[in-house]
Amino acid sequence: MRQLILCDFDGTITLQDMGYLLLNRFSKGDWETIDREFREEKIGSKEAYSRIIKILHGEEHAVLDFLRKHSQIDPSFPSFYRYCREKDIDVKIVSDGLDFYIKTILEIHHLENIPYYANEGHFLKQEGMDIVFPHFNEECGLCGTCKKRLVQTHRKDYDSILFVGNGISDRCAAREADFVFAKDSLYPYCI
Repeated sequence: MRQLILCDFDGTITLQDMGYLLLNRFSKGDWETIDREFREEKIGSKEAYSRIIKILHGEEHAVLDFLRKHSQIDPSFPSFYRYCREKDIDVKIVSDGLDFYIKTILEIHHLENIPYYANEGHFLKQEGMDIVFPHFNEECGLCGTCKKRLVQTHRKDYDSILFVGNGISDRCAAREADFVFAKDSLYPYCI
C-alpha cells in the first residue's frame, strides 16, 4: 500500500511564515493591507503576490543571507521525515510560498531530497523579483499553488494521501485528502 504525506511549508514545517518574515524585512510599502484582503478572501494569493511583488525589494544575496540567519523549522520535522522514509512513506511539500526560500531552508537542515511544489520566485538583476505560478488552477483562481489539484494529481500513484497544513491555502487540499493533520486556522475549518 503506497502512502503519501503532502505537507504545507510556511508555519507547518517552519515555525514562522517565511513570507511574512521576508515582507517585514524587505517590503517598502503597505503589505499588511494586501494580506488582510487575502485573509478576508477578497483576493486570492496569486493576486496578493502580484501586488506585493511591486513593494518587495532586496538583492538576492541579502534575502538569502537573511533566510539563513532567521529560518527555523519544527525541531521534530527531520526525525518525522526520517521515520516516514524508513517506513517507505513518501513525503512531499506543497506550498503557496516561494521556491527559493523552501530550497534554501531545506538545504540548511540537510533535507534537500524532499520534493516540493511551490510558486517560483526569480530574482531580478538589481532588486526585487518576478513570480511564476506553475501550479495555478485557472478554474478556481484562489491560490498560486493549487494544493487540491496536487492531491488529485498524486491520487493515481498512492493508495492513501495524508495532508498536513495550517492555513487558507490548505483548505481545498484538506477536503480532498484521505486524512488531515490540521493546526492554526485550518483546524476549525476541518472540524
